[in-house]
Amino acid sequence: MSWFEKLDKVIRIILFIPFWGWIFSALNRIFKYVDSKNTTTLIVGIICVLPFIGFILSIVDLVTTITDDKIKVFYE
Repeated sequence: MSWFEKLDKVIRIILFIPFWGWIFSALNRIFKYVDSKNTTTLIVGIICVLPFIGFILSIVDLVTTITDDKIKVFYE
């Protein structure tokens, strides 16, 4: 379990607010790679550093965190 998954749901939602959420989305996936050694998670984490793609994925992460309380897209 990564550090991000241990946070409260409200704090995770605040961290995914679109203006800075793409940074946390990228960092979260990179740290998740360290735990799981899944290369897809690392590649998507690196791609999330790009502002437009990271912005879109942070919105997807925000929606899935609100609805299902966990991130589901490219996060294994």
